[in-house]
Amino acid sequence: VAEAEKAIGRAEQVSADLGAARDGEADGGVDGAEAEPVPEPAPVFTLTAPVPANAAASPGEVALVIDNLLANARRYARSRVWVSVLPSGRSVRVVVDDDGPGVPEEDRKRVFDRFTRLEADRGGRSGGAGLGLALVAALVSGRGGTVRMGVSPDGGARVEARWPRSEERRVGEEGRSRWS
Repeated sequence: VAEAEKAIGRAEQVSADLGAARDGEADGGVDGAEAEPVPEPAPVFTLTAPVPANAAASPGEVALVIDNLLANARRYARSRVWVSVLPSGRSVRVVVDDDGPGVPEEDRKRVFDRFTRLEADRGGRSGGAGLGLALVAALVSGRGGTVRMGVSPDGGARVEARWPRSEERRVGEEGRSRWS
């Protein structure tokens, strides 16, 4: 949950920086130089985490996974991204939904392959090399988890990363049950 909150904070800071640049409030730049176009306002992020949940992964791995999932959702969402951290039996699910165009059913497995980009211009537009979701899949499966792509309730993309739950308590969780 803490890693999701940090990742959303980083995504919102980028959104604020882009908004300031769009509104002419950004510092820097060279006088007389033409400014690069700034993308539309970034989507609003909403985090749902009803109870604490610890995945059997390092905080760095969780952060990389969430950062990559949020960057991808932010790139394609029209206005909203929902992030849910949900304990589920012996697993912890991180679900990222957006309201963007979604991923065609025939491409939902291959988006986790290295260097896969669904649009011909995607790399030029986003600067991506098609490695983000491949990294997500490698990190999650390396800890015995799974990742899958589906459809969000709003018709956009849904990516679900599912890790085994950790039995280890984290700092600040004294007094909670081992599955809290």
